[in-house]
Amino acid sequence: MIKKDKIVIYYDKDCPFCDNYVNFLKLKDKYELILKNAREERNDTNFDINDGFIVISNDKVYQGSKALEFINSIVNKNTILGKLHFFFKYDNIFSKILYKILFLLRKISLILIGKKSNI
Repeated sequence: MIKKDKIVIYYDKDCPFCDNYVNFLKLKDKYELILKNAREERNDTNFDINDGFIVISNDKVYQGSKALEFINSIVNKNTILGKLHFFFKYDNIFSKILYKILFLLRKISLILIGKKSNI
């Protein structure tokens, strides 16, 4: 049996965008994917989850748009999500702006469903 690299993702399970996104990722075939609800599980990094979701892989920590860029580099390009990830190229100003818009939409959606946006 081949050992898979482990990827840990801390995200806000209460956020409809976040929950749908992480459940839509097709990384389980190549990676040991561990999803952690940041509202229930303590973050084992010094990063603040309120600044964006966190991805840990090979002892490296990525957050926010950098986490999205990292996932872009490993996601299966044959999936729908993989085809959409071309927007999130490394150090791309568009990806940083789009991530900020999505981050704002997360806050708005949580307010609309009666949840706190800060964890």
